[in-house]
Amino acid sequence: MRINLDGKWKFREVGQNEYYEASVPGCVQLDLINLGKLPDPFYATNEVLFYDLEEKDFEYVKEFDVDNVDFQVKKLVFEGIDTVSEIYLNDHYLGKTDNMFLKYEFDVSLALKKGKNILKVILLSPIKEAERLKSIYQSSYSYPQRSWIRKSQYSYGWDWGPRILQIGIWKSVYLELHNGLEIQDEFVKVESISDELAIVRVFAKINCFEKPSEVEIGVFDGSFSMKIFPEVYKSKEGYFIDERIEIENPKLWWPNGYGEPSLYEFKITAKSSNEAQEKKVTTGLRTVRVIKEKDEYGESFIFEINGKKVFAKGANWIPADSILPRLKEDDYKALIKMAKDANMNMLRVWGGGIYEYDWFYSECDKNGIMVWQDFMFACAIYPDEFDFFVENFKKEAEYQIKRLRNHPCIVLWCGNNENNWGFRDWWHIGDPEFLGNRIYKKVLPQILSELDPTRPYHISSPYGGEHPNSSTAGDKHTWDIWAGWKDYIYYKHDNARFVSEFGFQAAAHIDTMKKYIPLKDQTIFSKTLRMHEKQEEGLERLIRYMAGSIGLPKDFDSFVYLSQFVQKEAIKLAVEHYRKNKFRTAGALYWQLNDCWPVISWSSIDYLKRRKALYYESKRIFAKFLPVVEYENGKLKVYVVSDELESKQGQINITIWNFDGQKLYEKNLTVEIPENGVVEAFSEKVENLNILKGEWLYIPKHVETAVIGDKIDRGLLESIVFVSLFVDRVEYENYFVFEKPINLELKPCQFEYEIKDDYIVIKPKTPAICLIIEADKDVEDNFIFARPEKEYKINLNGGQVRKVCDLLDLIER
Repeated sequence: MRINLDGKWKFREVGQNEYYEASVPGCVQLDLINLGKLPDPFYATNEVLFYDLEEKDFEYVKEFDVDNVDFQVKKLVFEGIDTVSEIYLNDHYLGKTDNMFLKYEFDVSLALKKGKNILKVILLSPIKEAERLKSIYQSSYSYPQRSWIRKSQYSYGWDWGPRILQIGIWKSVYLELHNGLEIQDEFVKVESISDELAIVRVFAKINCFEKPSEVEIGVFDGSFSMKIFPEVYKSKEGYFIDERIEIENPKLWWPNGYGEPSLYEFKITAKSSNEAQEKKVTTGLRTVRVIKEKDEYGESFIFEINGKKVFAKGANWIPADSILPRLKEDDYKALIKMAKDANMNMLRVWGGGIYEYDWFYSECDKNGIMVWQDFMFACAIYPDEFDFFVENFKKEAEYQIKRLRNHPCIVLWCGNNENNWGFRDWWHIGDPEFLGNRIYKKVLPQILSELDPTRPYHISSPYGGEHPNSSTAGDKHTWDIWAGWKDYIYYKHDNARFVSEFGFQAAAHIDTMKKYIPLKDQTIFSKTLRMHEKQEEGLERLIRYMAGSIGLPKDFDSFVYLSQFVQKEAIKLAVEHYRKNKFRTAGALYWQLNDCWPVISWSSIDYLKRRKALYYESKRIFAKFLPVVEYENGKLKVYVVSDELESKQGQINITIWNFDGQKLYEKNLTVEIPENGVVEAFSEKVENLNILKGEWLYIPKHVETAVIGDKIDRGLLESIVFVSLFVDRVEYENYFVFEKPINLELKPCQFEYEIKDDYIVIKPKTPAICLIIEADKDVEDNFIFARPEKEYKINLNGGQVRKVCDLLDLIER
């Protein structure tokens, strides 16, 4: 029997008399907001009002009744406490918690009573606890405060997130009462797969005071079912099953775009003389490895699923709120569906957040989204020179690995985010024995070899080659462009084997910005706006890239839109380069998919799940087929990238226009597209395209200390190339210009539009590099490049259009 203790509790600050109403799952911050005692921390500069809470202790109390205590096993279970606490039941001290990422179970056989019970949780300040540990465990290393506590690192503040040190009971609480029968550690392990046969092992520990009288395994996939009665064996740890099962003609789990993510349900039922229990495991049948082979470029880093090479397309995932208990299953369903709809097949769960809620992994399972799973260490040194820290983490790792290992979506375990890179380049300590390395290089490999040998383990991200952030092996974080202020054209020089982080900032959706930034502060360098841009010199970078790419904005609205245009153009250029480099580069995961609050950040989806320009662009650049246009050595070239696992034939239409709406060139051709590869489909000298004018202009370029001009034909600055690729009657589009927009002879697009039912139909008469539909809801497509002779019919999703504008209308010219 399970007695749920979620719902209404009461709480108070330790030392105060008055109790207030609280909710569990929840936290102090959320309870104070709900009571009206603190405002929305995300509005204006309210974040600062929450800083004082992190120094305080709080008491949470729950009164509940139990009608029957006549059970042999009585446990109190906390699925998650954030973070340091002491637990009392009816004034019996049960124990303490010190790890946000652990489930805690307390034996309450002596404390629980029939009738009224009082449960008390004292939540202690994580700041004070860190200082206490620091004073006890003297070290010659200066560990940051957040390193001492196994708590989500981003809550201390990050360059995209506020400092809100959540304190609370962030997951469910319940009593578990039974007579000793319990199924634990269930694991469906895929041993081998072929088209004809899958061999899996079903393992489980069965706690019981006697040998179970019967154990049954049921296997279901919706149309197929089978039952097996495994042998129960006993060891000194208890009773176990470990059954080999053959599944004929298996339906495999495939990543998005490569096939169906088929799932099976394995139901384990156990019976004793007086009890029965069942556990269900929903999983997929698939194999995964990372191909690491020496080649002419170094060493490959290619994900292989079910024997097929997969180019990883996607983004990095951060927690979707800075106040975690606000998140619900529907939030995960919406965000993962958005990732799938953007043709992504991988998300990287970043090591500074949390091991995500079950909802996240279940939705990734259902939608074919591969998960790169970091362990929760990020951008710091950690005190693993001390056994207390290592033993605490071992419990965390064992719990989380067992909890997550049945999810087919998880394709990689990774030790940390950027710490081994930091050892080398930030802290200049080489390859230390401790500071985290004891965990990444010794503890984790050992635990994973025992609990989950089915997936590859990667020591860190990035990691590989002679340098941790190498371009020749492993994965790379490419930050020299945005963080290093370099022009985004330099993405074309990045030939990393797998790019697991690269990014470009932009403002949130215009309506999100205006909801959280007061009207008086809707100026580019207001204090409030700077509070919602956490990166050092972030706003300055935005202005630098706008000025260098398209021009300066006229006003606040223009600033928002121009920032999003530049972000999507930068990531478009990068992803096209990485995908054209397939499989020399085998993955492109941009930083980042989502936000934890309304902020100027690297995300493509903002905190309110509003789509930024990059989200719309992601659908195009991550599509199964991608036409890429390049200007190389005086030739215009079109490449076709394919993620299809069979060869295809496609038709290509190439047109070149000037900005007055005159078509200068058109070419139709057929292309044979190789399976899972890249082909050059078109190559023509620019002299043969009817676009050169023989009039020369000089484009300013800065080389060292001299300013010189790049000589360029005016015709190239007045031209825009459109390419349409048709495969199986589906159109894949792209556009290309010969220079940055700021150097082009752009003219405002002449277009008409009309609203028909729930659609907007845009009819351009002249080309546009970007038309923006401003509506009160996210429309089907936006920030579109527009070709004359084509109508753009876009679903409004029930939204009302406020206006349609050309990007040029927003630029100070």
